[in-house]
Amino acid sequence: TERIEQEIQLARQIQESFSRSFFAQRAMLAIGDTYFEQGDEANMILAAAQYRSFLNLYPTSPSAPLAQYRIGLCSYKNMLKAGRDQTKTEEALAEFKKTIQLFPLAEEAKLAREKIKECEDRLAEHLFGIGDYYYRAKSYKSAIVRLNEILLKYPLFPNMDKVYFGLGDSFFLWGKHPESVPYFTKLVTD
Repeated sequence: TERIEQEIQLARQIQESFSRSFFAQRAMLAIGDTYFEQGDEANMILAAAQYRSFLNLYPTSPSAPLAQYRIGLCSYKNMLKAGRDQTKTEEALAEFKKTIQLFPLAEEAKLAREKIKECEDRLAEHLFGIGDYYYRAKSYKSAIVRLNEILLKYPLFPNMDKVYFGLGDSFFLWGKHPESVPYFTKLVTD
């Protein structure tokens, strides 16, 4: 860690000495990269803050798309499994969408699209777990709310067959037989 602190100190000296130069930009990114490479949650927070500072100072830099994408990766690297708190997943998703919005033609936008799919699948899996819990607990109305949310927010969820079955069966077991028909029909036809 002493070597890392020396690298960060050197990069800060370069940044201060050549504040209006290309080297200041590179030094600022290097500081963020140093924190990012450590990988733990505390350093990811520092890395994201450094990348945000970079974007505030150099919004038109050729490295701006990379900085924005890395902000998303800082949250992405700390996402929890589908059954756990999804705050980091939501943060990553928002930052990846921002990457595409701000820099649609950059290579990082293509990478962000891939990560968005992974984040959305994780969030849908999380909702499915909650819906499945309510279904097994015979709280069908609550199950329907969660499973419907998947249909609305994450239509490309790979386990949509389970969602349709859960919705159909929840309506059926709740005694709302006519409402279950479209979901069972969709399950059989697709």
